[in-house]
Amino acid sequence: MSVRQYLPSAQFATLVGALALSAGLVYAAQYVTGRPQGAQLTAATTNKVPSQADWQQTLDEIQLNSGISLPDTPDQSVIDDLVAGVQSSNVTDSVARSLVIKLTNAKAQGLGNDIPTQEQLIAEATAALDTDQAPVYTKADLTSVAQTNDSLRLYGNKTMSTFARHTNAKASTVLLAVGQAVDYSDSKYLTGLSVVQADYVALAADLAVVPVPSTLVPLHLQLVNDIARMASAVGNLRFIVSDPLRGLTGLGNFEGVGDEATRVLTTIAGTLRKGGILFSKDEPGASWSAFVSGT
Repeated sequence: MSVRQYLPSAQFATLVGALALSAGLVYAAQYVTGRPQGAQLTAATTNKVPSQADWQQTLDEIQLNSGISLPDTPDQSVIDDLVAGVQSSNVTDSVARSLVIKLTNAKAQGLGNDIPTQEQLIAEATAALDTDQAPVYTKADLTSVAQTNDSLRLYGNKTMSTFARHTNAKASTVLLAVGQAVDYSDSKYLTGLSVVQADYVALAADLAVVPVPSTLVPLHLQLVNDIARMASAVGNLRFIVSDPLRGLTGLGNFEGVGDEATRVLTTIAGTLRKGGILFSKDEPGASWSAFVSGT
């Protein structure tokens, strides 16, 4: 893979040259002023700590004697324009090219190897990877009903029957497709994820219309939003071969939110059980037993 594809236009190359020249002159100044003795240093100056004015004077003398003019400090707006110019729909390329620009700028300022600068660059790159744009459901989108034994039983049955109708919204299907695509570096294994994503979207929408007993509204709302976020994550997983950073971010979100949804379902199942709501094996609600078997 050529490094050239991660570099922006000739404008950036010109800026790099200016930065490198600036860094080189600073290094030269540190070298000259750091020597214990020299034709340009007197005994008096070696016995005192140079002030800011001394450093500036030395730099001015080096510039004058070399015949080279110091380049202007790069304008932050120029850096911002360069970063904006390399953004594309491919998150991996955008992050890589942005890091080249930002790290070069930091190096020219004598930074880049220090922990704070590295943490800042990592934080900025991580922020660019937050591609989860799932729709957000609110309490107003749910149907809240009074809590009774009948409403709890109805809720338990309707929730499980809703899950049962959406047979394509399965984590095993998603992970199998991703595993094959990564193993063989072939996007053809990911084509079926568009159907899976659509079913996760439909599952969230159908769960949102289930009548929810009032005390379970916060938990059910979290569950619906978790399913919606899983749908968004599947959308990003479809690019794990062509856009690895986007795909890996989607994988992390899919697994993390999936674990959260499991905990919510376990909490709801425990609430139903403690409330004395038991389901026969012929009812859809019997599936809640999978979330309380270990409690």
